[in-house]
Amino acid sequence: MTPTSNRALTRERLLLTAERLFAVHGIDAVSLRQISVEAGQRNNSAAQYHFGTKEDLIRAIFAFRLATINRRREEMVDVLVREGRTADLRALTEAMVRPLAEQIDGGGSFYVRFLARVHQHAGASVYALPAMGVEGSSTRIGRMIGAALVHLPALVRRSRLQLGGSLAVHATADREQRVHGGMPEDVLPPLVFVADLVDSVVGIFSAPVSEETLASITNTGCLAEEEGWDANRRPPGRAEPDSVAAPPAPTASPEDSAGRFATG
Repeated sequence: MTPTSNRALTRERLLLTAERLFAVHGIDAVSLRQISVEAGQRNNSAAQYHFGTKEDLIRAIFAFRLATINRRREEMVDVLVREGRTADLRALTEAMVRPLAEQIDGGGSFYVRFLARVHQHAGASVYALPAMGVEGSSTRIGRMIGAALVHLPALVRRSRLQLGGSLAVHATADREQRVHGGMPEDVLPPLVFVADLVDSVVGIFSAPVSEETLASITNTGCLAEEEGWDANRRPPGRAEPDSVAAPPAPTASPEDSAGRFATG
């Protein structure tokens, strides 16, 4: 074995060990030294040598896993683009959810639980995750979903993207834990789980804004940022009550819907 290949194997062993320990114990409860020891390294500083800081190690875990996840997402989104279905909310949501859920049944993966831990970490808000390596296709899908939800106030739209992404991550992490914890009887079969999770996230994205929510937004002055927003606007493709088609919805701006749901 060459020194280069040996280094690559050591690096991967450290990555997988860190992913598992972070997933099981949490980000702050695990030290770089502990990762080195658990990975079977004689040098207790091996993790620091290969990755530097804990934040750099977390970025490396994202990069290690995201190559496969984002490639799958890109394939699904490319199909939607070719078929002219970029406004199909359910199809977009499936492209967001399925590649992540597929990690569960890949065998021995702790990635989704690791991702949930990062979401929960006080020092890593959902808005900071793109800088941690959650980027590319997640942002692309986020913009498309945001455009499909442009009939919602921007404040609500951003919140829905965060809520939907959070549900996708934590529900998938819970299933991953149950599957690998020997509790398969407590979870839905893979195909049913993904279909139901997509339904649930679409429900969050597409739920109508209640009069109570609109009143609360108005009373708190949050509608000041809603330039040109029309409370009577319908989702793209949905007719007005009098059967007159709604005017085309404007393109969502990157600031409003930049895909900040960070689904890993």
